[in-house]
Parts: sequence; structure tokens; C-alpha cells
Amino acid sequence: MPLPFGLKLKRTRRYNVSSKSCLVTRIQLLNREFVEFTLSVESTGQECLEAVAQRLELREITFFSLWYYNKQHQQRWIDLEKPLKKQLDKYGLEPTVYFGVVFYVPSVGQLQQEITRYQYYLQLKKDVLEGRIPCSIEQAIRLAGLAVQADFGDFNRYDSQEFLQKFVLFPIGWIQDERVLEEATQKVALLYQSYRGLPAPEAEMLYMQEVEKMEGYGQESYQAKDGTGTDIVLGACLDGIFVKHKNGRPPIVFKWNEINNMSHNKSFFALELANKEESVQFQTEDMETSKYVCRMCLARHKFYKINKSSLQSQPTVVNPVRRRSSTRMSLPKPPFMMPPPQMHYHSNGHFTEPYTTSQDNLYMNNQNGYYYHSQTSLDRSPLEYGSGGRLRNGSVYSAHSTSSLTNPQHYTQPSPMSSNPSITGSDVTRPDYVPSTSSRSSL
Repeated sequence: MPLPFGLKLKRTRRYNVSSKSCLVTRIQLLNREFVEFTLSVESTGQECLEAVAQRLELREITFFSLWYYNKQHQQRWIDLEKPLKKQLDKYGLEPTVYFGVVFYVPSVGQLQQEITRYQYYLQLKKDVLEGRIPCSIEQAIRLAGLAVQADFGDFNRYDSQEFLQKFVLFPIGWIQDERVLEEATQKVALLYQSYRGLPAPEAEMLYMQEVEKMEGYGQESYQAKDGTGTDIVLGACLDGIFVKHKNGRPPIVFKWNEINNMSHNKSFFALELANKEESVQFQTEDMETSKYVCRMCLARHKFYKINKSSLQSQPTVVNPVRRRSSTRMSLPKPPFMMPPPQMHYHSNGHFTEPYTTSQDNLYMNNQNGYYYHSQTSLDRSPLEYGSGGRLRNGSVYSAHSTSSLTNPQHYTQPSPMSSNPSITGSDVTRPDYVPSTSSRSSL
């Protein structure tokens, strides 16, 4: 009897999925590890994002989305309402999709789940090391000290400056002078010693609290021209839409509560302001860019309007339980790496207890870290895998991988991150939606 959807059951008891009806999606997580999901060619970006969420046991999914590089090497957020394959085929440079933070909160203390804070930490560290959030030497040293403590823990053999010199501690290409770099690394080593005994979650929280006060936090920007044809940087931030002039003029910020509407026409993006009869127009690179910028800004506007009352600073008690020291984000790729445990996710947003891993899973090494392939999104790794990393109750296993704190590597300088999260497919679009502040993970 033939199986549905073009599936063929081989002797290995693994399914060979027909490429005409299914899509194998490769996703890079924030810790630079890769996962694969087999989805229908009609599966939306939201379905793919939910598959990632169940893999990470992530419930505060509203803050995250998926993005790709378009054919112009620019970062573009997936439209979660539309089929993923069609977007990648039409606009994507490559089939790889990336997981990341799309909505930044005014205070990281508002994040309820420990795994949410961990993913935020990874994103902010990436933003700093890739230069999207500029920092001074003093700030970079403080952040590097906290990152080393968070990523390595209290390892006596790692206390030396020689050890730290193996890893990328500062923004790529930021310090060219070897003497200055050596002095900065020495200061990081001293800070690292002073942080001895600080649990990883607390080090991560201190790192994020430092970054959230820095200029550039939560900003997404594009190249554009103003009404006079002058080159500007146009983007969205926590407060509204900003305009930065390249001639040194002070930036302009149109507050969210001052903006009545946003629209696009051909290559133009327009703001309708509450206190002005005429709209303010900006010219982008082309029609696709103006459409994309408009959708990104509308999504930002909606997110911060809906969550204005609920996203107030709340003290969050960081789990004081010490995790095993982990080099999850920092060491060079080991010869073999255990995969992290996976979670069972239901369409209603709830998670069930883990179960024994399926034999349909296939683990492989690759040059970027461990590589996980699954014919479904419901497989789970053995429970004992989680013992060396974050606990399963609201956490994720700390698998070794290469990442930002790894041996010096070549980075493709990214364009400033931009957003088209298409939050219309999630609860955040409901007029009565207020994110839950009571559902904390049991840490």
C-alpha cells in the first residue's frame, strides 16, 4: 500500500521525502549550530519558527523570527504568513535560514523565561561583535569579561591571558594595534578572575543590562535619501523612526505616538504624523525595499503600541542554581559534539515532557558545529544529554560549538539588520492581546 505525500519507507526505517511535496529547511541558531526540518513546500514561516521554538523549548516566541540573505546580500526577515519556500526561491541568496531576535524589549528584565534571556544574550553578543552596537574600549572590556565568565565558567586553567588570546573578544577589525589589543586582553583576564563564582545566567543578565543602555540597541537601519536628495540612514528603534544624516547633523526621531500611519509608493516610504498635515517622505533603493521598510516599521509600531502597557520594567529573579561550566559558545570545534535535547511542541503552544529520541534522527559533524537532521520536528534526544548544560525545565543543552568567541574567523560584514516579522500571524496582532507576565518557566 503506497504511503501518502510521496513517502517511501526504506529498510533503514527512515523516510525518503519527495522533493516535490516537501522542503528540507536548514536553520542556523544563535549559537551557530545548525538544525534541519522537513516541512511541506506550503509550510509558512510561522510553522518553521514554531518548529525551532519546540527545539529550544522557547515559549516567548513573539520576540523572535527567521531571516535570510537576499540576492543583494542584505538581511531580510521572513514573512511568517507566507510559504517559506516561495520566499527563499524568489528572494533568497541561499536556502539557509537564520534564527534571531526581531523585537527588542526596553528592559531585558521583562523577559520571563530563562531560555529567552539566553537567546537574547547570544543575539546581543552577536550584535556587539559584528559592530551593530558600537562601544568604547572600556565597554568592550567589561562586556568581554562578562561573556568569558558566562561562556567558560570557573575554569582555573583558563585564567591566563594566553588562553583568551585564542578567541574573538572584541568587535571584528576593531582593534588594529597589537599592543592595545594585548593590554585590553590583559584587562579582560583580570575581570574574568574577579567574576569567579558568578553563575552563568547572572553574567548573561549583567551583559545584557550593559548593552541595553548603549546606543544602537534594538536599532534596524537602511540607506535612503530625504526630501532634498541627501543621503541618510533611516531606521526603527525602541522609541520610533529615526533619521541619521551623514553630514554630522543631529539625528531626528519621530516618536511612535507621533506617527498616525506609514505607507509606501514605488520607491518612496512615507510617514503620516499627528502634528503635521503633510507626510514626510524618504526614497529607498527600489520599490521592494520601500515595501519592506514599510512592513518592518508597521510591525514595530504595532508591537510597541500593543505592548506599551505590559512591557514595563519588572524585576526578574535570575535562577541562582549553578549550571555546569560550559564552553558552549567559545571553544573551537571539537572532533565530536553531542547534540542538544529536543522538545515536543504542540500547535496550541504547550510543551510536553521529553521522551526517548527517535531512530529517525541523524547526527553529523560539519565545519560550523554539530549538525542535526530530522525527518520530523518531534524527535527528542536522550535525557542524559542535558546533564552538562542548561536544565530541561525551561533551558537548553549547552552543546560545544564555534561561535562569536571562537578562533579568529572571516565574517561577511552584514548589512544592518532589518525587520519584516509579519506578526500578523501571531497573537500579538489581536487588539486585546497582552503578553503573559505570569507564565514563568520553572527554573
